[in-house]
Amino acid sequence: MKKSVFLLCFCLLGPAAGAQQSSPRTVYQKLKACKVEGIREEVLCGTMPVWENRTARSGRKIDLYMVVLPALSPNPAPDPVFYINGGPGYGAAGSAAGMAQFLADVRKQRDIVLVDQRGIGKSHPLHCDLPGGENDRQGHMRSLFPMETLRACAPKLAAQADLTQYTTASAMDDLDDVRAWLGYERINVFGGSYGTRAAQAYMRQHPDHVRSALLSGVMIMDARMPFYHARKAQESIDKLFDDCAAEESCRTAFPDLRGDLKKAVARLAQGPVQQTIKDPKTGKPVPLSIPAGAFTTTLRAMQYSPFLSVRIPLYVHLAAQGDYGPMMLMTLLDRTDSGWDIGAYLSITCAEDVARIDPKEVSAIVADTYQGDDRIRDQVEACSFWPRAQVQEDFFKPTESIAPTLILTGWLDPATPPEWASEVSRRLPNSLNVVIRDAAHGPGGLSNAECYGRLINDFIANGTPYGLDTACVKEMKRPPFLIKDAPFPMGP
Repeated sequence: MKKSVFLLCFCLLGPAAGAQQSSPRTVYQKLKACKVEGIREEVLCGTMPVWENRTARSGRKIDLYMVVLPALSPNPAPDPVFYINGGPGYGAAGSAAGMAQFLADVRKQRDIVLVDQRGIGKSHPLHCDLPGGENDRQGHMRSLFPMETLRACAPKLAAQADLTQYTTASAMDDLDDVRAWLGYERINVFGGSYGTRAAQAYMRQHPDHVRSALLSGVMIMDARMPFYHARKAQESIDKLFDDCAAEESCRTAFPDLRGDLKKAVARLAQGPVQQTIKDPKTGKPVPLSIPAGAFTTTLRAMQYSPFLSVRIPLYVHLAAQGDYGPMMLMTLLDRTDSGWDIGAYLSITCAEDVARIDPKEVSAIVADTYQGDDRIRDQVEACSFWPRAQVQEDFFKPTESIAPTLILTGWLDPATPPEWASEVSRRLPNSLNVVIRDAAHGPGGLSNAECYGRLINDFIANGTPYGLDTACVKEMKRPPFLIKDAPFPMGP
């Protein structure tokens, strides 16, 4: 599940209250004061070596990079929050500024620990330079998996890493090593998107060290990415189109969105569409050509966030009329995110997901979806030459745990739908599954957004989902659908 650059917009956190650098806690002994972009005060940074091959415990060691946002209290709670980012392929440490703001209330009493997963961020990254950039705008108009680039990148990475050692289970054992090294006995594990699969793996592999778990946009362990992508995205966009039909101004402006989407995709099936748009950075005209795969991938990415999904009816309607410019611009913005370590994504998903896709099942699952089999076909091809681990079948079984768990789900989520959250919660008897009607893969863009943060803070503070006041969720509302185009407030 790809993290879009659009999903969340965090403000900077002001100076921390209280001086803690003289604390005798282990975390201060193991890490050093550092400055992190987007945070004004000093935090803590460092690395810890682990065996790349955890089974053999020989050969190469890799350094795990971490950032700790120290609790602001002079007497902090002993159990920190460990955040696991999504993707896979996005480092947790790179989210430090956002987490400092998002978990500001939690941080009053608890450390926030951000560890870059093996192969990601600054932890021996499996990074490939993908096409695209200020001087190559056309390079953004591509599949998520540019085969020529990946075929050249795989042997380069294999020369410096055993690509079969970068799996979720190994990463969660790494995480527990970090926990022990920093001197924490129990942690509150917080996973988002793919991070929820990793969090469930941690809950199963290290149950004695889990105080609580927070799962936002929850995956089932047997998700088989991207097998369900096209089907779940279609179900989500159908819900969105129904919402448009229920809103008078949207219904009047776009009376046949399903027909519009079919028309736009059918035109692209004949070949890429060429159009000149204004470069979002220079303002100069730039001719571009968008193929079907780039269009449908960007459309699905827009579904992740209410902030973006309110533009979907307009952009689909314009494309049906022959104007693909807004979707081209959105593709530029979405692909201008250099933080994705696609090598780690492939090492994880080729082993844990694609290897378990039965080709005979594909045609039925993608039937009558706007994305079709493009994503599955591309990812299967990439995995055909990418080295991969053999994952034990037990890994894919549902996680069973008595740890207090809060599950936050968007009803419109195109990637981790609400029925998955219900399925996961059935195996977690001390869990609460909160479905937010207008949310998607996250709450970005909804009104009363502080409700989301308050639920998380109250849950972690109390260590139980029981008695949690969820009434404010009903006030988390999506903005009106966009009827006329307006400048997008973010750029590459």
